[in-house]
Amino acid sequence: MAVVTVEEALRLWDEALQTQVHKVETIDVKTAKGYVLADDIIAPTDVPAFPKSAMDGYAITFKADCNEYIVDGIIGAGVVWEHPVESGHAVRIMTGAPVPDTCDTVIMQEQVVGSGEPGTTITIQGNYKCGDHIIPQGEECSAGTTVIPRGTEVTSTVQTILTGLGFTEITVNAMPRVLVLTSGHEVIEPGESLTPGKIYNSNRAMICGLLEDLGFHKITHYHVSDAPEELESEINHVLQLSEDADIIISSGGVSVGLFDTMPLIYEKLGAKSIYARIQMRPGAASYGAVTPKGQIIFGLSGNPGAAFNGWHLIVAPTLKRYKGLANWTTPVVACVMDSEIFKRNAFDRYVQGKVIFGGGVPRFVANRHFNSSSMLGLYTVNALACIPRGIHEVRPGDTFNVYLLGLLPAI
Repeated sequence: MAVVTVEEALRLWDEALQTQVHKVETIDVKTAKGYVLADDIIAPTDVPAFPKSAMDGYAITFKADCNEYIVDGIIGAGVVWEHPVESGHAVRIMTGAPVPDTCDTVIMQEQVVGSGEPGTTITIQGNYKCGDHIIPQGEECSAGTTVIPRGTEVTSTVQTILTGLGFTEITVNAMPRVLVLTSGHEVIEPGESLTPGKIYNSNRAMICGLLEDLGFHKITHYHVSDAPEELESEINHVLQLSEDADIIISSGGVSVGLFDTMPLIYEKLGAKSIYARIQMRPGAASYGAVTPKGQIIFGLSGNPGAAFNGWHLIVAPTLKRYKGLANWTTPVVACVMDSEIFKRNAFDRYVQGKVIFGGGVPRFVANRHFNSSSMLGLYTVNALACIPRGIHEVRPGDTFNVYLLGLLPAI
């Protein structure tokens, strides 16, 4: 049984995905959130594409020691002034409007006395110089510049930039199809009566929701009961579902219990294990494998707190790597501990909690409960503190590495 650390597991997944070839597809920018760019985004024009006014005011041809100008007309945003603006004349201009070719300076409205009506004269007060308040053509970039590199995830901000550049379609890495398996005879669906010994299927909701947070929406799910009399039919059904899956993520059934059936399913799939256990608490019951078809498999603990840790430490960064993100590793920062923790640590322990800022330094506040079965406090968690194996006492003021999960705590 291959037992590895979190760092070793991530390295093994990185090696396993070295030969991965991404399928690409062209999709609408409006529906691309969560996808990863397959090509560099090249600016088709200068940005901005024309010299424009940085504020409301008056466009002039600079003339030293001249403070009075005759107003020829008004330019709104999107309007091009096609007539020469002679020396001693001005055109009233709005923010963002193209500056006339014969003008080289914009005087802001606050420096001007006068109505600004065409045919009237304005007087400029205060100092100004040639070139004031004009955003030059190409200030941000020239046509042909790479503005967003391939391997970048499409976010709302990226969509804004793409739209601003005039793109309606982009080439992205195709999203994989994911099969989510939960297991356990004790697991029932929300809405059913909670009889003694039963629990609701929270892990399916958690895994499917976290997949969607990463932009994965092609999700199928199925529950394996672990009942011996159902074993053959359930395995056959999973094998059928797996035919259409690129990624399989299971929850429960990967430990050493008498009724854990996931190993049988993995065996039927021809999975080659890359690890069978992780040196961490909670979440040691974890599994990673690749099938002959190139499918990747993650086995997580059936306990929600442990599954949460396994997801964020192993699955999430690997899925980011899988979908082609250039930056896929989880950021780690040294934090001052705000809590006392007394736990025997034969393995590295990953404590759930949140990072706050106080006294100019990041501080880590541990959840009151962070065992493998803990669930209710997960909504506050935005970080995992790593307490290395062999350290059994943590006191306020100690410093440890903390994995930032990118989740906002509800406080």
